[in-house]
Amino acid sequence: MGLNGIRVALIGLAAFVGFPSHAAQISWEELKAPHASPTDQIELKGFLLPVDYEGDKVYQFMLMPWAGACSHTPPPPPDQVVLVTPDEPIHIERTYEPVSVSGRLIKGRDMSQLFILDGVAWVESGYRIRSAQVQPADLKAAAPPAGKSNPWKFMKQ
Repeated sequence: MGLNGIRVALIGLAAFVGFPSHAAQISWEELKAPHASPTDQIELKGFLLPVDYEGDKVYQFMLMPWAGACSHTPPPPPDQVVLVTPDEPIHIERTYEPVSVSGRLIKGRDMSQLFILDGVAWVESGYRIRSAQVQPADLKAAAPPAGKSNPWKFMKQ
């Protein structure tokens, strides 16, 4: 089965299994709030940056609020980075693939080493989700916040 077949199978499985019905969809802005300390199942959409992977198989990744974070730009602050360990390894076609993640959000700092375009980078995350359910998301590339340049802007031309 090729990559497209695996991707279609994963999408079908995610639709069949679905996310827990009690998962509350939250936004990146809610993670910034000083009172943000979710303890229930949540759903958060963002862009996948692999941490632990082999080929197209990803065992752990950073969920970022915008595509291109950490590539030629400083990483987002820890309260805008989630370290995700999927329930099952997932297959991806590209870095910064848009995904929707569901699971229990836990506040806690982790340092992860990433191999990105510029070499090695250490990124601190302020949250983690273990045993996460991951499915593709229909997201347009979010723009970085003011003051951060988007290294991928040339692709919009």
